[in-house]
Amino acid sequence: MSDAVERRLPRWPLLLALSLILVLEVFFVVMLSVEGVAGNIPMLVNSVALIIFCALTWFEVPWSRWLLIALLVWRVTEIGVAVASYGPGDHRLGGSVFLVTLYVVVGLLVTSPLGRVRMRAAS
Repeated sequence: MSDAVERRLPRWPLLLALSLILVLEVFFVVMLSVEGVAGNIPMLVNSVALIIFCALTWFEVPWSRWLLIALLVWRVTEIGVAVASYGPGDHRLGGSVFLVTLYVVVGLLVTSPLGRVRMRAAS
């Protein structure tokens, strides 16, 4: 895709998706802090890292989007492991599917041309 076409692409879908992930991860950090982090240290580390790399991707740090993708894959894997222990008809399955869908959509937006760092014109 040419540079001119990439510059015309709207950035709001990516920024909206990053905002959703930021809000969700801040909620997870608060909930883990309230409940206690004893058994959830990997999830807490992942949440804090996702917050940091969402912010870095928002501000168009070139290498941050690939680390954000790795963290999203890690989170989807964590959810998959948790879902494997659910019994048939478990009420948590719907929420887990929603979260996986959200993380996959954000990952696709970050890897798309919307997630590329735009070259700023020299003044």
